[in-house]
Amino acid sequence: MGDAEQRRSIEFKKCLNEIGKKLTEDQLLSLKFLCSDYIGRKRQEEIKSPLHLFQALEERDKLRYDNTGFLKEILQTEKREDLVKYIEDFESRLHLCTDSNPTQNTRWREVFDLVENNLGRNWRQLARKLRLTETDIECISEDHSRKLREQGRQALILWSEKNEDATFQDLVTALRRCQLNDIADQLEKKIASWATQ
Repeated sequence: MGDAEQRRSIEFKKCLNEIGKKLTEDQLLSLKFLCSDYIGRKRQEEIKSPLHLFQALEERDKLRYDNTGFLKEILQTEKREDLVKYIEDFESRLHLCTDSNPTQNTRWREVFDLVENNLGRNWRQLARKLRLTETDIECISEDHSRKLREQGRQALILWSEKNEDATFQDLVTALRRCQLNDIADQLEKKIASWATQ
């Protein structure tokens, strides 16, 4: 595991620790039940805390800093949208989680929000223009099935992780190559507004 990946893994464990503190015993029981297709009864009996559950999911390749779809799905089932949002906020800052400029960090989150809110079914087309592989695209699609906005978000996050020198203009260019000019125009206006702040 490289330094950057190790950093992300540590930050994700901090995120999971905070989520664990916010879950009740009843919610833990419900989450365990929702995981029963992946975690057998004997292993479930050993799970006494949310952190034990997260660890079991990690062991079964159902949870990682870059694979949070299943956890968000079961949290949504428990009506814990607040915790889903907590994970999404973590993901938005993931690629900038260490020695980055806080203002730049906030701006990337704003960019991702703007694009994913308008992207819809066009996320695959944009992902290809951003040079994500077909394997990347299929993995995103499977991990976040029936959730177009989340698929778009994950594609943007993966692109930014793979390209640490990615720029806002790179994204604008890719949007225009997809003929998504309305989104590109909105993004350019937002970027221009920062120049006057």
